[in-house]
Amino acid sequence: MPNKFESPTGWSPPGAEFQNQRSTGRTLGGVLFGLLVTPVGIALAAKGGADIRYWVIVGAVVDRWTAALEIIVGSLLLLLVATLAVFSPAGTVVASLVWGIFPGILHILFPDDTFRLIASLPFTDSAMVVALHSWVTYGFALISGFMLLGAGFVGVLRRR
Repeated sequence: MPNKFESPTGWSPPGAEFQNQRSTGRTLGGVLFGLLVTPVGIALAAKGGADIRYWVIVGAVVDRWTAALEIIVGSLLLLLVATLAVFSPAGTVVASLVWGIFPGILHILFPDDTFRLIASLPFTDSAMVVALHSWVTYGFALISGFMLLGAGFVGVLRRR
């Protein structure tokens, strides 16, 4: 059945100018953003957790608020990566795999090599190495990785 009404030349439905048919740039940007922000969030949260543990053991009140602030900022950065799933689910999924699930599984499979691999990371001092090793050893890498993976899957399902 032919159209009974032909649209005028150059006419598009309202809101069409806000739709983006090309998602390659958004996906690539989301993956890069997730890969850059996730380790910063993990590093801050792990360092804050290690400082809180030190505060509990030693009883030093001086670093308590700094450690709590590090945990809050790190958690907010991870929340930002989870929120990224609305715009680019691939960014959240890739970040969850690279910075959470793979390190957690590698630690389960090769626990003796974990400390050596973490110690070889660039831009880490001894306190950060211990904090990141604790993060992986206590299972937080795997937990946060699966939580980000879940957020990415929800983003994929929401887009359908």
